[in-house]
Amino acid sequence: MTPSGVESVRCQVSDEIQFDLEEEEEEEASTPPSLVGLLGEVDEETTQAVLSNMIDLYGGRLFGEVPDLEAPPIEFLISTSGGAVQDMFAIYDLMRLIREQREIYTYGVGKVMSAGILLLAAGTKGQRRIGKHCRIMLHHVMSSETGPLPNLQSTFKEAHVMEKMMFEAIAAETNLTIAELRRVCSKNIDIFFTAEEAVKMGIVDIII
Repeated sequence: MTPSGVESVRCQVSDEIQFDLEEEEEEEASTPPSLVGLLGEVDEETTQAVLSNMIDLYGGRLFGEVPDLEAPPIEFLISTSGGAVQDMFAIYDLMRLIREQREIYTYGVGKVMSAGILLLAAGTKGQRRIGKHCRIMLHHVMSSETGPLPNLQSTFKEAHVMEKMMFEAIAAETNLTIAELRRVCSKNIDIFFTAEEAVKMGIVDIII
C-alpha cells in the first residue's frame, strides 16, 4: 500500500527531470556546429559563405564585445583547386582577426591547391591537419584577363603585386622563405607535394 502523498512527489520529481532534459536538449540544439567548409573553387560565392559562417561562429561581431573565450575552436575543412587571390585574402584576413581570440583548426583533404595553401597554413599552429592522401599544389598567380593592351599591362602588374603578397603571407605562416617559393614557381608548371612534404614545409602540423 502506497503512503499518502508519495505518488504526487514521484510525479513532481519525474516532471522536473523531464524539464531539465528538455532544457539540455534545447541548449544543445541551439549551439551551432563549429565546422566551416571550403569545398570547391575560391570565388565570391564560396568566400561569402565562409566569411558569414566564420563570423557567426565567432559570435556575430568582430569588434566591440569580446567573444566567448571558452567557446570551442572553429574547425575549417578545406578541399579546393584554388581560385581568386583577392577572395583568398578576404578569408585569410578574417582568420587572422579571429585567431587573436579563438583557435582555428584547419583540415586539408583531397586537394589543397594554389589559394587554398595559405588558408590551410593559416590555422592555429599545432592544429593544422592534412589527410594522408591529400595533395598540395603551388604555382604562379594566374590571370585570364582579355581586352586592350593597357588593361592587360595593368592586370599583369597587379598579378605581380598579388603574387608578392601571397608569397609573403605563406612565408609568414610556414617554414618556407619567399626565395624558396619563387624558386618553386619559377618552373612555370604546377608543382605537387605530398602530405609528408607539407609537414616539412610547415604548411601543416599533423597527418591524419
